[in-house]
Amino acid sequence: MKKLLIGSSFFLLLISFSLVGYQMVSAKNRVDEIPDQLVVQEKLEEYLTPYGYTIENPNVILNPYGISPLTAIILFETEQEEEVTITIEGVDDNSTYKNTFEATRKHSIPIYGLYPDKINKIHIDCGKLSKIIEIKTEPLPHDLKPKISENHNNHLFFVTSDKYPYAVDNNQEVRWYLTKKYSGKIDRMINGNLLLSLDSYYDHNYSSGVVEIDLLGKIYKQYNLNHGYYGSYVETDTSLFLLSDNILEFDKQSGVILNTIFLDKVYDKISYDKEQNRLIVSNSMEAIQIDLDTKKKSAISLENKINNEQEIVLPVYYSPENYKFIKGIKYTNVEETPIDHKNILLVGYQNIDSNYKKYQVKITKSADNLQVSGNFLGKEVYLIMDQFMDKRVYDIKDNQITVNKEGLSGKYSIYIKIDNTIYKTNTFIEF
Repeated sequence: MKKLLIGSSFFLLLISFSLVGYQMVSAKNRVDEIPDQLVVQEKLEEYLTPYGYTIENPNVILNPYGISPLTAIILFETEQEEEVTITIEGVDDNSTYKNTFEATRKHSIPIYGLYPDKINKIHIDCGKLSKIIEIKTEPLPHDLKPKISENHNNHLFFVTSDKYPYAVDNNQEVRWYLTKKYSGKIDRMINGNLLLSLDSYYDHNYSSGVVEIDLLGKIYKQYNLNHGYYGSYVETDTSLFLLSDNILEFDKQSGVILNTIFLDKVYDKISYDKEQNRLIVSNSMEAIQIDLDTKKKSAISLENKINNEQEIVLPVYYSPENYKFIKGIKYTNVEETPIDHKNILLVGYQNIDSNYKKYQVKITKSADNLQVSGNFLGKEVYLIMDQFMDKRVYDIKDNQITVNKEGLSGKYSIYIKIDNTIYKTNTFIEF
């Protein structure tokens, strides 16, 4: 009985130490956390209401979701159902944008295509009433360098770059951009939204997922992936096919992975031939087709591949519908990030010094993962996350790493090993 009591006491003590260990770290500073955009937008929508506002005194909100500075939304009520026509003034007919919205009493009117660093004039015609609204915008970011377009109508030329997704008009003026580093193939989905890469990355600079987003910057769906998204997708009426290590088929309604089509090589573009119901994947060297009915793969000529450029000319407005407030959804299809089994002892480490600072190490945390990046070219670099009885080592390749939250619990102190030197960053994360 005495041995049993001693054994039980030791077991309880071990559990107590473990529970305490989850919350005890030697670091003092919590890693900067990036707010979850889905949570942010839900809070912002509390202010996006037409109730109590009129066309004479509308509710006008610039950049309503915080990431699309050249957009706005205008909200108001009318006593009767009325159509609304808006005109966003440009410098000529081809840079002026108009749209008529369906008749209703509660009006939520999205405004796209504002000029930066300017007082923009928006004309509103509603029944027998008209009003001009002026909206002042901020200058463009200094590092947004637009590409010259071949746009000769009143559409916008959309581009994704390594800085921002943006769009220019026929006068080469930037009329839309997002402040998030979303990228990849850009095109309108069937419902009018865009599908872009997330701004967090796995090895080899492949994104950790995709977002379905509109021009106002509202995210409708976010798909977190276990392997990197290669920036190319195709859409059918019911499915999304995302190109990763393999092809992932998602049900658009449920977010469930319906099918995985395995690939034995790395391809960077995917397209869809609706007439023959086949997928085409390609790289610079070869292309194959995949019959979606039989799943049979066969080689084809590169000349037959369909190009997926990361730029396209699109109309500014695509629908007469008023803006609808739909709650964003996140689909998580990830597993625990593989650890490196290298044995690194946390002895002889040193604090941050001038040598460490030259690597420009950036450590951030989101609701879904930890991201570490830096200028590590030519260096052997490891991320060490240390917790009582739980030390994890990750090999940092291509100057960055994203560690999924799966399998992580409690607080972890962060160390970075660069070549033969271990640095204590004095920061910690908590999941």
